[in-house]
Order: sequence, then structure tokens, then C-alpha cells
Amino acid sequence: MTILIAICICSFVYLIRSIRRNKLSLGLPIAYLYMLLMIHVPGAFAHIFGQDFLPNTGLTQLAMNFVAAASVCFVAGVWWSRRSIQSSSGCCVVDRRKFCSFCVLGGWFFIYGLSPLFRIPSVGAAVEKGSGIWMLGVLLGLRAAIKRADLKWILIWLSALSVYPVVMLLLGGFLSFGAWAIVIVFAGLTVSTTSGMRVTVGVVLFLYIGLTIFVNYFEHRDNIRHEVWGGAPLAARIDSVTGIVNDFTWFDTTNRTHLIALDLRLNQNFFVGLAAARIQDGRSKHLYGQSLWEGLLALVPRILWPQKPVFAGSPEIVSKMTGLRLSPTTSFGIGNVMELQINFGMPGVVIGFLGLGWLIGTLDLRAALAEVQGDLRTTILYFLPSLALLDPQGSFVQLFGGSAAAFIGALVWRELWLRFQHKFPGQLTINRNIDYHESSLYQRQPAG
Repeated sequence: MTILIAICICSFVYLIRSIRRNKLSLGLPIAYLYMLLMIHVPGAFAHIFGQDFLPNTGLTQLAMNFVAAASVCFVAGVWWSRRSIQSSSGCCVVDRRKFCSFCVLGGWFFIYGLSPLFRIPSVGAAVEKGSGIWMLGVLLGLRAAIKRADLKWILIWLSALSVYPVVMLLLGGFLSFGAWAIVIVFAGLTVSTTSGMRVTVGVVLFLYIGLTIFVNYFEHRDNIRHEVWGGAPLAARIDSVTGIVNDFTWFDTTNRTHLIALDLRLNQNFFVGLAAARIQDGRSKHLYGQSLWEGLLALVPRILWPQKPVFAGSPEIVSKMTGLRLSPTTSFGIGNVMELQINFGMPGVVIGFLGLGWLIGTLDLRAALAEVQGDLRTTILYFLPSLALLDPQGSFVQLFGGSAAAFIGALVWRELWLRFQHKFPGQLTINRNIDYHESSLYQRQPAG
């Protein structure tokens, strides 16, 4: 188990190092691999220290073979997408502060102002996925503020980043959705930060603080959700959340409660290992592409096919492949590793993650190149679909369908930004023959 965990960690380190060589990235491949490892490695880590009292260590070990292979293949796919990076022939210094504000305010309007549209087939999916543009605004704004060492704007953008996680916790009772957004933004900073030592220290601190917040949240999760889902007043919800602070403890590998929390919530390996064991024993059979075909069907908008037989969430397929009785009304994330494994075994994991790494790496590279060149409309067009792919715990129905919806949302945002530029024109300076290493990616942005 230790060797498999080490392979996963080394893959993550190599991915960061390889992307930082030219820094032409928004950090999306880093964010995906981090989130993939976070739903597998902490649970395996817990079994190393808690193997005397944690059940199903054998299943966790079996699953980690697939996770380690997935990590290596994903990094290889990203490397392949970036193997022939060319320097930019030109660079446009545009008013990015105005663009960042446009993205954040527009994204929040989609999330909180147009939420009733989420119930409309296809339209709701495009609005929901399109709302993720606020993360692009925060990422670019925070990155520029840190480069300028502008404390005021650093605090402003960090405050903007905290809005979504806080609202999700108080109104939904969930921590994971907010954490997803924070990971994406901070992954982009690992690329732009000039000091490799700062990146190393930052990643380690981010991981440790993240695990600490998780184990404290997990201990109070039932109480928080009781207040939130029970329709309690806002003051009562805030009190339930502040209870985390009152009973705060740092993550400790000798704390039995902490290890159990990791095993229960950050150990997707149990499902992967159980499904793999049942296939090996002959109690289940590979699906041979059935669920992947359903993912392709998800590309067809439901507004055009109201009776489309595929839905997000995967309790039926998880129950079928693991033999567990799961509630049909609850969404159980099958995860990318498990879905590829139950379809074609290890070859499916290898080929699938090579392809996934190449796809996310390509979209991320083109989004970053467009941003460096000042073509922010094109940045939107690549960023939002790639953002929808950053769901390692989801099914391919969610990935494919979400990416298609995000592309529609990106088309809308591209036109809205064009109209906004025409109505509120700003500064635009074009510099020719500048390599992207010296581009506006790291220059002081003009005042908006």
C-alpha cells in the first residue's frame, strides 16, 4: 500500500514540475489529479495507521493498484498534450481586472439570480455549468494581485473566493462543493508562483489544513445538516458551523476518530475494490462500454430528447457492481477509476486516463495560451468545458453531459463579454514578438 501511495504522490509532484517548466497553464490538470487523489489516497493512508481497527484493508489495497495506474497514465496524457508547446507570437495586454470582475459578478448572478432556471432541462444545465465562470475571474484576479504584491486586492479576491463555499455550507450543508472551487483556484497559483520552494510548502500546508478542516467538519456534519436541511434560521446555522471552531483539533494520524473519518468519506477505494473483487470472483462481469455509451448519450440535450434514459448520479450501477443495497434516491459517485475499471479492467483504466489527461491538458493549454494573448473570449470557450471535466468522483454521464452544457454556457458568455467590451471599452495594448514567458501573464495589469 505504501508503494502505491508513493506512486500517486510522485505522479502529482511530477505533474506540477512539468507544467511549471513553461508555466503556460491555468492549473486545471493539477486540480483534477489533486481531487482524484483526495478521494482515494487519504483513505488508503488511514488504513496504514489504522489497519488494526479499520475494515476492508484488502479491498483498499486492491483498488489502489488501479488508482496508481490512473495517476501515472493521467500525467502521461497531460504530458502528451503539452509535448510540442510553441512560444506565443504576440501578446495583448488587456484590462483583465475588468474581465475578472465581469466573470465573478456574472457567475454569481447565474448561480444565485437564475437558480430557478436549473429546473428547466438543458437550459438549467447550461446555466449551472456556465456559472463556473466566476472561478476564472477569481483565479486571474488573485494571480495578478499576488504578482503585484497588492495586499488590498489579494484580500478582495480571497473574500470573493470564500463566498461560494460559505453559502454552500450555510444553505446546503455541504463542504465538498466549496472545497472543489478553492482547489481549482489554488491549483492555478501553483503554476504562476515563481518560487518552487513556496509551491512545495504551500501544497503541503494546503493538504494538511484541508485534512484538518475535513475531520473537524465531519465530526459536526450531522448537526450542521440537521439545522440546514431542517430549515433552521440563519443564526442557528451559523452557530452549528461555529461549533467546528469551538471543538477544533488539528489532524493527527494517531487520532482514531480522524482515521475513521478518512476511511468513511475519503476512501472511494472500498467501492472500486469491492467491484474488482466481485469481477475476479465471477460474481459480476465487465460492462464492456455500457456506461461509457450512456455517457455519449448524455451529449444529446434533454430538451431535444425528454425521455433520455440516462441521468446524473449512479446508485443503480454502483449497487449492481458492488452487490450493495443503495438508496435509489441518493446520488452515489461511481468515480472515474471505478467506471473505467468495471467496463474494461486495467486496460480501461490505462487508456481512459491517458485520454482524460490528454483532453484536460489540451483544453487547459489552449485556455492559457488564449489568456496570454489577450483573447479572453477564447479563454472562456476552453475553460468552462474543461472545468466540467474536473469531477473524478462523478460518472461519465456527468462528465460528458456537463461538458456539453458548459460549452453552450461558454458560447453565451463569449458573446456577453464581447458586448460588454463594446459598451465599456478599456485599454488595449498589443506587443508583438514577445515570448509568453515575458507576457502579460506576469506583468502588472493596467488599472481598470
